[in-house]
Amino acid sequence: MTHIFNTAVDTIHSAKTQFVKTFVTNEELAKPLQTYIDAQASFAKKVGQETFNFFTTLGTAAYTFDAKKAFATK
Repeated sequence: MTHIFNTAVDTIHSAKTQFVKTFVTNEELAKPLQTYIDAQASFAKKVGQETFNFFTTLGTAAYTFDAKKAFATK
């Protein structure tokens, strides 16, 4: 599932990188822009992975939840 998200992030990252290579001819400006684009892609992938992990854990907990044990009265 995260493969699909990572592919989308990589596609957008490649488009942004190509834009900078094509239209930003000043190397002093292009280098920080590329660093920023790389950081965006890395951040997006980490957010996607952690979101996937969260909802997987949430789904597993909901599936294995035992109400009789959780709300047992003595």
